[in-house]
Amino acid sequence: MAEEGQASLDRPLPILSWAMYDFANTIYSAIVVTAFFPKFMGRLAGRDIYTGLAQTVSMVLAGLVVPALGALADRTGRARTYLWWITIGCCAATAGIGLVGDDAGYGPGRGTAPAWMLLGTLALFGLANLTYQASLVFYDMLLPAVASPRRQGFVSGLGVGLGYLGVAASLPIALSIEARTGAARWTFLVAAVGFLLCALPLFAWVRAPRPQAAVRVTLPVLIERFRGLGATLRTLWHARPVFWFFVGNFLCVDVVNTLIMWTRRFLEEEAKFSDAASGYTLLGMSLTAFVLGLGLGWLTDRIGPKRAFLASAGALLVCIVVGSATRRPAVLLPVVLFFGSGGLAGVWVAGRKFVLDVAPPERVGEFFGLYGVTQKLSVLGCTLFAAVADWAGYRLALLSLLAPLIVGIGFLMASRAQRIAEESRE
Repeated sequence: MAEEGQASLDRPLPILSWAMYDFANTIYSAIVVTAFFPKFMGRLAGRDIYTGLAQTVSMVLAGLVVPALGALADRTGRARTYLWWITIGCCAATAGIGLVGDDAGYGPGRGTAPAWMLLGTLALFGLANLTYQASLVFYDMLLPAVASPRRQGFVSGLGVGLGYLGVAASLPIALSIEARTGAARWTFLVAAVGFLLCALPLFAWVRAPRPQAAVRVTLPVLIERFRGLGATLRTLWHARPVFWFFVGNFLCVDVVNTLIMWTRRFLEEEAKFSDAASGYTLLGMSLTAFVLGLGLGWLTDRIGPKRAFLASAGALLVCIVVGSATRRPAVLLPVVLFFGSGGLAGVWVAGRKFVLDVAPPERVGEFFGLYGVTQKLSVLGCTLFAAVADWAGYRLALLSLLAPLIVGIGFLMASRAQRIAEESRE
């Protein structure tokens, strides 16, 4: 089985099929998380803090469960099966947002939605976000099933690049539907259908070899996986250069998650972009991120994930400083399109490669689960940004992101991509 798995590496069709899942899930991320849900809930509730809290709660829950899910997939060899059911759950919850919430009759001067609609919409968003975040662990751990180590950075970059191309393909459709109907609710149906259809190639053409000692899912196995995670955390604590990466990733991804959720609101409320201008700025970011994601994947294979990650974090730093200092579109747009897009794409590309460089081959899912914790729990900034924006405006909210980003860069500078030995777990 191992020889069969090796023979399937670096083949164009499995690689493209794997990368298409990035295309698919970024449709959800772009339409729901970035472009429409914060604005949608702003109309329904009249405040941003509810969106920030729902995002934080769902991400914290994801952070609690994904490490065990990744470790379980290592033992059962059923990552693709788990990914299928998680994807179905995310698409169903996303469609439900548009069926329960109706923003056509609410907004400034028209009052807020009833409590049942607010609670139902927030619960469905929380479920959609929880399942979306959980899906990333199973998806990431399938990367070694399609790419050899020498090409994993490039293939990771291809996935990130295609993800942003998915934004370019789906966002104009969603913006057109919103413009025609005057409501954002129908865009969530677009996201659900687009996500599911574009995810299908992975399930058709990606095959992962089963572990030599695959097991069934039982309560003792689950307990064993949780205990094993504790041993892995102790291993990481003793391998400090690797541990510093996970800390730095936690802080930098906190900034990334915040920017993904609040960029459009910042452009509209602080930079005074129109609905159309802010939407097409996101479209422009997706196109530049497609190109930059491919380039950063190639660069990561050559200079290493640490240097690529630091370059991406530095690009985000430039974007935040300039965005806080000026509202002039002639200055703001190039910086957002180049530094912002490059920084967002590079963090995902380099992070995946770093994890693959340090994880023992038989524990890739477990390490991606821990990597997922640093992503899922990186949501304090989302709520903090919303609270500061409600209290003092979006410019000060953007500036508040500098502190975690700078500290995160410091930890990344102290990190090193060294392989964790299997025997060090004991």
